[in-house]
Amino acid sequence: MPAAAGRIHDQTAMRLLRTLLLILVLAAPSAARAQEPQSRVLATSLGVLAGAAGGGYLTVSFVVLEAQFGRYVHDLDDILGWRSAPFLVGAALGGGLGYYSPERLQGAVVFGAAGLAVGALAGYLLGDDIWDPPEGRWAGAAVGAGIGLVIGNAIGILTPLNLFTQGEDDEGATPAAASFPIVIRIPL
Repeated sequence: MPAAAGRIHDQTAMRLLRTLLLILVLAAPSAARAQEPQSRVLATSLGVLAGAAGGGYLTVSFVVLEAQFGRYVHDLDDILGWRSAPFLVGAALGGGLGYYSPERLQGAVVFGAAGLAVGALAGYLLGDDIWDPPEGRWAGAAVGAGIGLVIGNAIGILTPLNLFTQGEDDEGATPAAASFPIVIRIPL
């Protein structure tokens, strides 16, 4: 078979393959597309960021609590020991929640923020009773916020929220999710 005939045969085969793929894509029922697993990239990324932020704040709470008992941070090595564990654990836990259960991540963020605020207020009010003024108030607020964050996150993980997706309508049908098209073209 000459080279020109081989190229024509390859081009014909490619056109046939493209046509078959187009028919399969257009003929696929919408119910089959609804069965595809949801992309969790955004929820996982936000979970990692939120977990790292929460863990970072817990590290600050530990440092403040230790400072109230006379153990001060002198260099970077003092932070990079066990005190960095909340940052790493928080990032991993937040990413895991975002991937496996975005609803639990939403609950952890909402209840964690509420717990942080309530803990900070309680610590601010009780700080002078626990430690000497003037640093008693702010140290109490920092440590109380860390404790409130942990309690709020635990409650939020156990109480999933669904704030950003729509529920079922009156007929019991779930509405279509809002989306934007992303097209990846692979020429065949």
